[in-house]
Amino acid sequence: MKTPISEHIFLLPFAWTLNTNNKGYNFKPQEQIKSNIFDHIQGWRKESFFINSDETYNEFVYFYKPVRTMLYPENSYSYAYVNDNSNCLIYVNNIKYNLKIRRINLKFVKSGIGILSIYLENYTYNEELDIRAINSVSDCVYPLELPLKESTPKKIVFNFDNFIIQEDMEHTNYRVIAGKISPFIMDLFGPSFVQTPDDNKPVILIEPLMGSKMVTLCLFKSDITFKNLDSDNTYQYKQEFTLLEQERHYLLSSFLLLCISKSTVESKLYDQMMCLLLIQKASLLNFSNQIADISMLPKDELVMAIETLYEIYIQFINQMFFDEVTEDEKGSWVYQNFTKIFNIKEEISQMDFEMKEVHEYAELITRQQSNIKMEILSLAGAGLVIPTFVTGFFGMNILGSDKLGIWWKTPEVLRWLNAYVALPVLIILYYYTWSRRRSRRLLIMKIALIACLTISLFVLIKYGGGTTSQL
Repeated sequence: MKTPISEHIFLLPFAWTLNTNNKGYNFKPQEQIKSNIFDHIQGWRKESFFINSDETYNEFVYFYKPVRTMLYPENSYSYAYVNDNSNCLIYVNNIKYNLKIRRINLKFVKSGIGILSIYLENYTYNEELDIRAINSVSDCVYPLELPLKESTPKKIVFNFDNFIIQEDMEHTNYRVIAGKISPFIMDLFGPSFVQTPDDNKPVILIEPLMGSKMVTLCLFKSDITFKNLDSDNTYQYKQEFTLLEQERHYLLSSFLLLCISKSTVESKLYDQMMCLLLIQKASLLNFSNQIADISMLPKDELVMAIETLYEIYIQFINQMFFDEVTEDEKGSWVYQNFTKIFNIKEEISQMDFEMKEVHEYAELITRQQSNIKMEILSLAGAGLVIPTFVTGFFGMNILGSDKLGIWWKTPEVLRWLNAYVALPVLIILYYYTWSRRRSRRLLIMKIALIACLTISLFVLIKYGGGTTSQL
């Protein structure tokens, strides 16, 4: 079996939520991930992880047990149309590169994050500049600036047996989709995904989280390039490399893991580890976005939204973030370095603070709502003290059984209700509003209460309060 000269993996993290008709705050991925829509994603075949080869066994035992659950979620998929004849054409710098599509994968996790993974293999091009040109596919989530740079791919074509997905970057109007995922990537996702809400159909709403680039993992096997890299005076990029070893060299940056090795050396690309790191980074970005959205909600929705977000965040800390993922020394080194590059621990500390703040705010609102309910009950009780005292002193039948059925037609009963029920309640309500913070709504309420008090006092003074003998 022929060995590829280079392998290229492009990882696109994105935020997802279900497009629903529900109004208000709708971030509930831990519940939405159980939806039936994930059983019927068009163009994708659901996958379950099985240890059916040495490769899958080695991958499985490489990670600690708690990490495996995160890396192999139930909602994992492979692109249904990839086969041995599938290929990708990339047009960069007036050169057409033809690469084999090994596979395209998709996974979702319950923090509201998904990862699209595109695996390409190069069997033809062995120059370092060619490898860099192929890696420029990572710039195609959407253009970082217009007009396009010379080093940006001008056209990308995915060839499958029965159809083609392509995008001519120079003739695509990116102004109307600014900041959104490029059309050819959305065509890969398929009709089950949208970027703008659609009330007419149940679909998955997605958006990019880490800007205009995909994360690139590249393994380049070239004896000549490796030899040049080892020569201090002939390779200008040597200073960029993070780790130099006897048989392989690694370059680690925010959006790139590049390994250059001898052609006979077996090396890892750490794609599963990078997926985990991207899930962590993207989840934290998504949580920050959600906190910003929550801050704009009305108080009646805010408490429930904060409780939902706090629940998901606690699950994220307990189930998705790990200080260590493997016993392998090299893998542990890669994981720790990318944790620092992505500032994951610092962002978790910041997120802990933000979550604590919003959680305390939610508790404050809950206490305020409880106090309002208690005040209403206290007002109701205070308003009923006088009529309760009067009926207790004169007996429960003070109104007379013959007048209870037609109390609204009996002037004596109405005067009694005005004096012993309405007037005390109005006085207590007026006192309550007097001590509250001033607002336009409260001012209108005070004016209405003053008017009602004036009418009640006028009736009491002119007509009296009704007597037990009259009743």
